[in-house]
Amino acid sequence: MRLIKIPDKRGRRSKVTPDMVRAIIEIAGQYKAKEQRIRLDSFTRMLKEEENISLSAKTVGNILTANDLRSPKTRQKRPRFYQKLRREISNGLVSVDGSEIKVHIEDQIIKLNLEMAVDTNSFAHTAFSISKEETSEEFIKVLKAHCQKWGTPVGIVSDSGSANLSDISRDFLDSHDIKHVPAGPANPKGNGTIEGAFSQFKKIVGVIRIDTSSPEALAESVLQKIVSVYIKMRNSMALIRDIRSPATRMVESTSEEVRDNLKRKLQSRIDLKTSTTDDCHKIDLLRCLTKSLKIPVEVAAVNRAEKTITFYNMKAILAAEEAFVKAVNRKKGRLTLPYFFGILKRIQQEQDDRAYEQQCRERYNYGQLKKQIMDQQQQNEQKQTTVENVIDIMLTAFSSPAKYITDMALRRAQEWTMELIKATKYVGTLRKKFQDSLARMSQLEPDIKEQIWLYVDDLLNQKHSGKSVTRFS
Repeated sequence: MRLIKIPDKRGRRSKVTPDMVRAIIEIAGQYKAKEQRIRLDSFTRMLKEEENISLSAKTVGNILTANDLRSPKTRQKRPRFYQKLRREISNGLVSVDGSEIKVHIEDQIIKLNLEMAVDTNSFAHTAFSISKEETSEEFIKVLKAHCQKWGTPVGIVSDSGSANLSDISRDFLDSHDIKHVPAGPANPKGNGTIEGAFSQFKKIVGVIRIDTSSPEALAESVLQKIVSVYIKMRNSMALIRDIRSPATRMVESTSEEVRDNLKRKLQSRIDLKTSTTDDCHKIDLLRCLTKSLKIPVEVAAVNRAEKTITFYNMKAILAAEEAFVKAVNRKKGRLTLPYFFGILKRIQQEQDDRAYEQQCRERYNYGQLKKQIMDQQQQNEQKQTTVENVIDIMLTAFSSPAKYITDMALRRAQEWTMELIKATKYVGTLRKKFQDSLARMSQLEPDIKEQIWLYVDDLLNQKHSGKSVTRFS
């Protein structure tokens, strides 16, 4: 069988030119005149097929936005804190979480909690525990089993559940010098390792059905066996990115220096939010607003508001505060935190859209493109080639050890010499200028000066005799 070669089109997109921008503007204007809606994908495809304009849909959208033919729209930014956690060493960062498992015994459904620990680097399933519900005792039980079999990890990552953040759990982590890294709520990127482990487990095991009238202890024992078999098989299978199995990687030795570096990284991630000065100002402003206006709020709502407000710009927060005060003065029923954040979200979106529109205008506005081209032409006209410039670049060519630099400099010297020949009426005058310039350069070595003169003289003689100009070698 022969491999089918697919042509690689990376880097072969057309360069945006003023003519392309003008053509796109005219076609889009016809759509607007007919009150037709411009659908970006079909519009881009039509430009490629009918107008031979091969641009990406994103570039076409930027051009339309820059010329007031499409409303700017930016997507909501993700919080910086909730990012995927992936570490360099095994048994450095362990992900711990619980998931509900359903066991069907005849017509009865028994719900059990599976608490499990997974190494974020090797994906090794290191410990698990089964109980009726997720508690701090189960959290500690899994960590103890992990430490007993694999050793103490540098840190653990978990969600913000009450079982993981209880005083008992924190005391256990502190006593074993384990760093706790919180993951974002409702965001699998923060704790994706354990979520992926649960997903694979449920996909492989499927629905557990037992046709018997046994009590809950039977369900727990059956699930205990299933999880044990699964973890044993999982740890013996290597991932795609490594030929070693997770169990093999877990027993590899790691130096204390590497573990200390990882500990400092985890500590900096934990302190990231508290050390941000701008976020502190935003939280202080929110607290001042709620206190001065006497906004009725609950403790949970305040905590959520303080986390949410850090994702907005200070400029938008100040503008939203001013608009919120005016709205409350008109109607007292608007004195709520959801109303304030509704205003803040709208103002932040408007600011992002204006910034995006300004960026598109600076790159693809037709009038701006024409002005840039005219300025470039004026600069080219003002830039004049002189005899000294030709000699300087030839000096670079003959003194450079790299052949490609020599060839490029000689080609440029030939182009500039041809420009000087076209601009003068008598070649002898130009020859005299080269002779005088070389004579004034007394610091040059005689052999370099002779090479420059022979090259220039060859170009001038070929032009004078009407021969074709070739590259000097």
